[in-house]
Amino acid sequence: MSSSGATLTLAGLRDQLPITRHVAYLQTGGHSPTPESVLRTVHDEMAREAEFHGVPAVAAERAEKEARARAALATMLRVRPDELGITPSTSQAMLRVLHSLRWREGDEFVITNLEHVSVVRNAWALRDQREVRTKVVPADCGDTVLLERLAAALTARTKLLCISHLASPDGRLLPVAAAAALAHERGVPVVVDAAQSLGQFPVDVPSLGCDFLVGSGHKWLLGPMGVGFVWVAPHQLPTFLPTFLAEADPWAPPGTAAAPPSAARRAEGGTHNAALIIGLGRAVENLSAVGLDTIAAHTQRLTTQFREQVAGMERVRILTPTAPGQSAGITTLTFDGYDATALRGLVGYIYEQHRTIVKFQWLTAPMNPSKLGMRVSIAGFNNEGEVRGLVTALQEGVPRF
Repeated sequence: MSSSGATLTLAGLRDQLPITRHVAYLQTGGHSPTPESVLRTVHDEMAREAEFHGVPAVAAERAEKEARARAALATMLRVRPDELGITPSTSQAMLRVLHSLRWREGDEFVITNLEHVSVVRNAWALRDQREVRTKVVPADCGDTVLLERLAAALTARTKLLCISHLASPDGRLLPVAAAAALAHERGVPVVVDAAQSLGQFPVDVPSLGCDFLVGSGHKWLLGPMGVGFVWVAPHQLPTFLPTFLAEADPWAPPGTAAAPPSAARRAEGGTHNAALIIGLGRAVENLSAVGLDTIAAHTQRLTTQFREQVAGMERVRILTPTAPGQSAGITTLTFDGYDATALRGLVGYIYEQHRTIVKFQWLTAPMNPSKLGMRVSIAGFNNEGEVRGLVTALQEGVPRF
């Protein structure tokens, strides 16, 4: 149920997505379609701002709506609203974390080999601008190998560990709680990239044991483009200073006590788009009204059906772990004998002939030309007919390329 007590069915959620009337959209892991209710919320807030900008009562109403949106997101994540900072994207949220640390020559940044490409770009920037060394541990060889290699990689010079909750390239669920505990034994803070997990199933953020967590509004949360967020653990708030902003308010009367630290005050310097935040709140309310448990169960059923139907196909391999609890709605396929040209051709064929959208996916960053796949994202609004259609498209298309 949502904060208003309303309920919503999966069919009702699907009805709010016009794209489902034209194509089978199986690319939520990249960018979700936006429900009409969220679009209306953003539009109405921006229109109201244009008409009544500066009217005190309207400004107060907007601030209250924004506070409710932050509270809805905090409730979903099981954190406090003051621990959340809103950003334009997951990548910008990650930058807030990186900028809050004082990097020096010789420091180490530990990541896995399944991190988002933007994390790799950040690592390159730290190398070029601060002479920071990046260590990459394998996350695609099983949890045991990952934790063993991580234990060996962490040293007294390690400044930060970055690990995805659900890996973007192949959809595997990573052992973030165990990795965080291992890092903390060595005094290393941990940032978790949860862009691919939040909205797929319930996530109790504090139980992950991390220091920071970043997420996206425009993936599985079905929110508007242009909004992400960073969560900062309470013990990290006092030293979380990602922007060049003083805590004191220059217009506060002398002797006024400084406001208590919050992620919002420290991560959101300057003007922000309140309409997008309120729209994100509406998206969160939509998912809460359906129920994340309901979404997870539906997604698991369709994903299992899809994997069972493609498991025996000639030339097709399922890269994503299929054992219970090791993945969610993302399934990445590889194809024997395929190069990038062939795979792009297959992805194009699937859309042109079957009006189904999936993603060509590089499996590593930086790109390794020999490691590529097709990423299929099955979300709560998808249905059995779309899964059957993709299976038929693969049966017809794989032999052609």
